[in-house]
Amino acid sequence: MHVKTTVRVGAYIIRQNPQGLHQLLLFRHPDCPEAPVQIPGGGVESQESLECALHREIFEECGLSGLTIIRKLGVAEICWRQPHKLASYRHCFLLQAPRNTPDAWDQVVQGDGIDAGMKFSYFWHRPTNDFRLPADLGYFLYPEHIPELYYLNQQA
Repeated sequence: MHVKTTVRVGAYIIRQNPQGLHQLLLFRHPDCPEAPVQIPGGGVESQESLECALHREIFEECGLSGLTIIRKLGVAEICWRQPHKLASYRHCFLLQAPRNTPDAWDQVVQGDGIDAGMKFSYFWHRPTNDFRLPADLGYFLYPEHIPELYYLNQQA
């Protein structure tokens, strides 16, 4: 049986707040309150490098550009069986945003993906050890992967 695969990227974007603590960029769907809080990311287009897809998705979804990639966190693999077999490979990266990035903003998604035209509401959050994101979006949201978010005096 054929298993469809998708290749995606995920952006764990951090910044330092005025107190010197790192925060993670998250968004809500204000027009769809039942949707979970998420990080920016999306599909990789044919012939597109992971890094190009990452920067394109960040710009389309949150309007930010020129962010510095700190490191690749790894690949989160998720498999579904219903209604069709599907394997998704999300390449996740940690990026640094400037300190002067706004504290919160709304962004209408650009591009031609399924989320084009949707409004996302962005905000910064300093997660605790029990904070979780859904499925593959939260795979690397742990102190061993992003110590900057959980410990004081960690440099990005």
